[in-house]
Amino acid sequence: MKSSLLLLLLLYQSITLVFCQELPTEPDMPEDFEDDNVGTDLDGMKQLFNDLLNEYDTRIRPRVNQSQIIRINSTFVPQSLLEFDTSEQKFSILGYFKLHWYDEVITWKPSDYAETNYIKVPIYEIWTPSLIILKAFDGDGVVGSSNTDISKIQSDGFVQWVPEGIYSVVCHVDIKYYPFDEQTCTVTYYVSDETIATVELDHPDDVKLDEYTENSAWLITSVSKRRYLLYNTYHIDVEFKLQRRANFATFTLIMPLLMLAFLNICIFLVPIGSGEKGSFAITIFLSYGIFVTIVSDTLPDNSLQISYFLLFIIVLLFMSVLSVLYTIIQAKMMASFGDKECTISCLRPHPKNPSKNKVMPFDPTKGDTDKDPEVGIVDVDDDDTGETYTWGMFLEKLDTVIFIVFFAMILLSTSGFFCLILQRVSYI
Repeated sequence: MKSSLLLLLLLYQSITLVFCQELPTEPDMPEDFEDDNVGTDLDGMKQLFNDLLNEYDTRIRPRVNQSQIIRINSTFVPQSLLEFDTSEQKFSILGYFKLHWYDEVITWKPSDYAETNYIKVPIYEIWTPSLIILKAFDGDGVVGSSNTDISKIQSDGFVQWVPEGIYSVVCHVDIKYYPFDEQTCTVTYYVSDETIATVELDHPDDVKLDEYTENSAWLITSVSKRRYLLYNTYHIDVEFKLQRRANFATFTLIMPLLMLAFLNICIFLVPIGSGEKGSFAITIFLSYGIFVTIVSDTLPDNSLQISYFLLFIIVLLFMSVLSVLYTIIQAKMMASFGDKECTISCLRPHPKNPSKNKVMPFDPTKGDTDKDPEVGIVDVDDDDTGETYTWGMFLEKLDTVIFIVFFAMILLSTSGFFCLILQRVSYI
């Protein structure tokens, strides 16, 4: 009997150890969540939202004393330069604003609501400043989206709102120094429905590029911010100074253009009788026309400023026109009287062995026979070489002279162009 009772007791203890062992506890809350406790009571959270937002009016500034000013601190953080279209003068940048202020209406004691220190509320349920981007490219400069943006509110009424988006503004483009140009674009924002008596907008911190991703076409050399008063409200300018990365334009526009310019003067080295001189000149002229079309498509339609690079192309195009006209006139002269004698002596070559005197034979029928025969000496001109100096020979000599003149003009125009466009460039 005792043995059976002992056996039952051992069986009972084993069953108790199997089914009644201690369950594993949940891991401790990280330290990051100790201050931002969201609460553990579902009914308490519902009660918190009901108490705070049921009678909340988004049309009224969150101040118990409506004569007090709401101070809004803002910081713009650029992330990436998406587009800078100089032809449309459109500047688009991806970034976000960090906005925070105090809401005196939404405050609570964390101990009354399961130690909840903060809540997240859609911005359409609370009062938010109506931030507007000035000179927005698409005409809609509203900052943030009421459908997706969420605000974070702490128990003391501290509200934080971080609207992110692509902000496109109209930026005046200075094309004078293209493609080594420097541009200045400004993102200006303000609170549209408030004045300095109700809202004070500020940007206390400097704009930093810690989260910025470099753009392949433009380099941001500096970013600055400025606050000023306009139309009885505060405006904040975030100014970006940009410089074009000119490597692409140098190798795709400038270098081929210079090669084409020196190829243009080679027209005067082609022999007149080859028959290819005219077609060569026309081909170079058409190539310049293509360059003008390419450059004009990348520049804005601006009649107030003229690009030095475009002027440089026009100068080379004018020289190409002169070479085409010269080639046509030369071909006409060669066909009309190229084998006739030329009366212009400025380019006439000197004879290799000029003869100053010529000995005349003695004629016994003339003069006194008793005297010694005299030798007659007659001066001979330098051009009496036995070969006629024709217009064709003159035109060949003229090609060499014009080649030297055009070569000097290209060197002068190229040097002047680079001196003008590089005078303000600090980085290439």
